[in-house]
Amino acid sequence: MSDTQTLRLARLINMAALFALIGVLAGSLHLQFGVGEQPCPLCLVQRSAMIGLAVGPMMNLLWGMKPAHYALSILAALVGSAGSIRQILLHINDPMGTGYGPAVMGYHLYTWALITFIVAIAGIAVVLLWNRPFTINDPGVLASVSRGIRVSGLVALLWAILWATVELVVITVAVLPECGLGMCPDDPEPIGGLGDSVGWVFIAVTGLIALIAAVMVDRSLARRAAARS
Repeated sequence: MSDTQTLRLARLINMAALFALIGVLAGSLHLQFGVGEQPCPLCLVQRSAMIGLAVGPMMNLLWGMKPAHYALSILAALVGSAGSIRQILLHINDPMGTGYGPAVMGYHLYTWALITFIVAIAGIAVVLLWNRPFTINDPGVLASVSRGIRVSGLVALLWAILWATVELVVITVAVLPECGLGMCPDDPEPIGGLGDSVGWVFIAVTGLIALIAAVMVDRSLARRAAARS
């Protein structure tokens, strides 16, 4: 496998991981805005850890493949795992035994979050065994584009990065009405959701906004490259 093929595959793996995390975060946002289920403090810890988990792939795509970027994702996954385990144990000891929030295929979302974090840690460990991407001096998308180097699938890469950023902004802003500047309530009251269908439309709109922004950035970069040449 050539250096170009190695780099393309490494970027594809990171992009796929980023889209998977976008899907997880989209589900949590739909639960909040579509269903009206406000996140609890431990839910916010897990949601923040999902964002931290996405930071590693984003950094790998923007600034090049580095073990340190993967390490940040592992640390975020460990924090998220601690929050998930804490919530699971709390509800194991709950005499009512109903758990918090809806269940998906028999498991509550904090259990699925723990599974996600464990799979992420195992996946990153496997990727770290593949040393080749770290030895080819990947400059990252930003440096490559600034040097006039064509990046394969740039729109998709930008879309993944921008969509994750949009979801980060939405999650951050959404915390303020619930928690303000103080502690978040342990058992927040449900709010009037937008409805199941409208909730998914809201998620789709965030993706569309990110896609439009990615296309605009790609075209701007293409114009700059043409002007330099």
